[in-house]
Amino acid sequence: MYLALGIGAGFLSGVLGAGGGLIMVPGLIFLFQWESMNPKIVMHVAVGTSLAAMIPVALRSLTSHMKHNVPFYPIYKKMAPGIIIGVITGGVLAHYIRSHNLQIIFGVFVFVMALTLLHERKKKQCENLPGLIGMSLAGGFVGVQSGMLGIAGSAFSVPFLTYRGVLMHTAVVVSVAIAVTVSVLGAVTFILTGMHAVGLPHWSTGYVYWPAWLGLGMGGVFVAPLGAKLSHCISARKLKFFFAVFLFCVSAKMLL
Repeated sequence: MYLALGIGAGFLSGVLGAGGGLIMVPGLIFLFQWESMNPKIVMHVAVGTSLAAMIPVALRSLTSHMKHNVPFYPIYKKMAPGIIIGVITGGVLAHYIRSHNLQIIFGVFVFVMALTLLHERKKKQCENLPGLIGMSLAGGFVGVQSGMLGIAGSAFSVPFLTYRGVLMHTAVVVSVAIAVTVSVLGAVTFILTGMHAVGLPHWSTGYVYWPAWLGLGMGGVFVAPLGAKLSHCISARKLKFFFAVFLFCVSAKMLL
């Protein structure tokens, strides 16, 4: 089951810019509840495991996207300082939030991001992006929410960048680069904050459950390049629409 979940998440990661966490977290919650995991830590383990599993998937997806020579790095490096600080902060905050409340926060933020993505706005050029401080602050917001909710950043970075006029395909590649940063730092943070948590399952380190990580990673790393290739064959308009619809579905699942 973890392998199948990883395949679906990996494919979405490639198509939408490492959005696989949006499948992993709800999917892991369902599987962990089915396995009767301690409900007080279900969401935390789902988030921590999702972030850890996203590391190989995001790396594989990024290498695939880079073959298309999309100019993502100038945007990414402006957001990186805020992302680094934000994801660590988000991971620490998550440790002190109840599992059920964290799940509600997950659903609400994803719903807001879907609305933002569908909001029509006159296109701007990349030169109209904020300066270093503004981009770092945006990166910090992305980092906090992603580090707290385990979704690797695309649900927040893609709407923000497209809202500021960045082409959809460029925004997707930037979000993949962000996902690499978020997943590594986020996973380490969830391991450290969960080391002494009560009721952790066997074969876990902190809030990372390794049997699930193995299945997710194996499934995702092989199909992410296929999704990345497909993303460059779909029009930006359709890609944005499909991404928003998917976010609405995930939000409904988490809130209802």
